[in-house]
Amino acid sequence: MQEKKTERAPGSYEDFVAYLGTVRTEEELFSPLTYWFVGQNCPEDVCFRPQLVEARAKELGFWQGLTFKVEHWMTTSRAEAEAAGREAFQSRIGEDYAAYREKAEAARERARRRRLSSPFLYIPKCLDDIPVRDVSWLVEGLLPQGEVSLLGADGGTGKGIWQAQLVAYVTAGKTSGFFPQPPGQTGRVLIFAGEDDPSKVLKARLMAAGADMSRVMVQTSDAYFSRTGNPLCIPDKSFAKYIESAAPALVLIDPLQSFLPAGVEMVSRNQMRAALLPLKALCARLGCAALIAMHTNKRSNVSGRARLADSSDIWDIARSVLMMGRDKNSGQLYLSHEKSSYAAPARTALLHIEQTQVEGVTTAVAVFDSRTDKKDADFVEERRVRVAQTKADTARTILDVLAEAKLGSMPNTQLRAEVVRETGCSEKTYNRAYGELVKSGEIKKQQLSQQDGARSWYTFLGHWGGTNDQVTI
Repeated sequence: MQEKKTERAPGSYEDFVAYLGTVRTEEELFSPLTYWFVGQNCPEDVCFRPQLVEARAKELGFWQGLTFKVEHWMTTSRAEAEAAGREAFQSRIGEDYAAYREKAEAARERARRRRLSSPFLYIPKCLDDIPVRDVSWLVEGLLPQGEVSLLGADGGTGKGIWQAQLVAYVTAGKTSGFFPQPPGQTGRVLIFAGEDDPSKVLKARLMAAGADMSRVMVQTSDAYFSRTGNPLCIPDKSFAKYIESAAPALVLIDPLQSFLPAGVEMVSRNQMRAALLPLKALCARLGCAALIAMHTNKRSNVSGRARLADSSDIWDIARSVLMMGRDKNSGQLYLSHEKSSYAAPARTALLHIEQTQVEGVTTAVAVFDSRTDKKDADFVEERRVRVAQTKADTARTILDVLAEAKLGSMPNTQLRAEVVRETGCSEKTYNRAYGELVKSGEIKKQQLSQQDGARSWYTFLGHWGGTNDQVTI
């Protein structure tokens, strides 16, 4: 009996998908043949064909100017087809299509032969045959080797200054309250800097921390763009080549936002994972640790992963996550170990920043103070402690409590209770402060009707723009 074969119809959706799997360059992807395939779009297609072209471009790393490239390709291809005429264009496509099918058939035949010569190549490994390995650490319990870790920080909390302590530990083995145990081994550090100038900021800061300058390498996003005209992005081959040539023990990327492709949206889980997986694979292959620094968002009263931009995939990919912030009451800086996939999280480090001089240049250095069991959520959720000694203190507290309230308003009785509880002021002091704020127009009071018909007095910040006397509770 003759073997039945399934043949893809030329130009069909299945044929188009198979064709996209064979293209490797922009020239192949944005070609007249691809344009011809897109023109065969039909209702039975699973996806809109131009969307498949864009998806393939992203898979191949052609992020830069992708929207423009697609529009330019469609416009020029349409013009070429109209200029050449239908028959000439179809003749050209016929030759290109025949070359594609010949190439695809040859590739399938090579793959078939490989499968025949290695029949067990695609069988999943049995766990019984996989040896158990211990985790290797660059910094014991904090930064695992061969993995991606994450440092999130509020603005002005000194993430770069603390990183200088880390670089000194990795390159020179310098111990401190941050890193009390000597490292198992030292090595080089490669810094991808998106914000800090090496000569004006980085070098003095690292020297003040005690880093070995001969083992620190840096590549800035500005210098790369000036030389190439393109941004330096994590999925790029150039990014990987920098790491491979430097052979570092630690890769610092600060901040992440400076080294993402222009088309990547941080709210998209799939796009963020696609952008970071090349770095994760590279770390695993080279055995180096990577620490990504990123800015936290401006959302109030959130902690942990909710503070890190808009994509939880960043948190999920990282094996270790550190968060920096500032205590609301004391102004104390803290570094909290929020996630640790391979060990128990370290206790939170408390620190402060001091100024120092390096070769006549003023810079800053992180100074370890102590450790605490409080975590990021404890600091974020902690209310400010206000101590009111005067009428002016009480007035400021009234304004602060209203500013933190929903819509900048609060029932009078609740406002009084909140302010007295937080400040310990007397009834007389509260009444005097409240009266002067009303007189100055900084706050307003108005009687509003509730849903049950009862009327209550409410206080509003002076900029409140209410238009009626109804309130929904």
